[in-house]
Amino acid sequence: MGLCDKMQDYTLQKVDSKRYEWVRVDSWDNLTINKQEAKAYSKDISSYCGRLLEETEDELAERIKKGSVKVGGVSKILCQDLSKHCTMSSDSHQADADDDEPDEEL
Repeated sequence: MGLCDKMQDYTLQKVDSKRYEWVRVDSWDNLTINKQEAKAYSKDISSYCGRLLEETEDELAERIKKGSVKVGGVSKILCQDLSKHCTMSSDSHQADADDDEPDEEL
């Protein structure tokens, strides 16, 4: 099972009225939130992972070959350096103040 397949073990969980967090789902059967919605988020992050790896694989491979990727540093390289999708390391997803739902783009 690849990295992006494993992302299907995660979904968004509402923390408060403005904030969501990605959480690992231990058992989809015991999920207390809307399962259909949770599965949709799970598929979204898995698909996004695949697209991100496709977009960055050449440059990531080059950095690995050069030895410029530290052990455990792949997420920083992917998230901050190559894709520019993250401004800081965070498990949280901030929604707009007037928005009750998470942004559709992951």
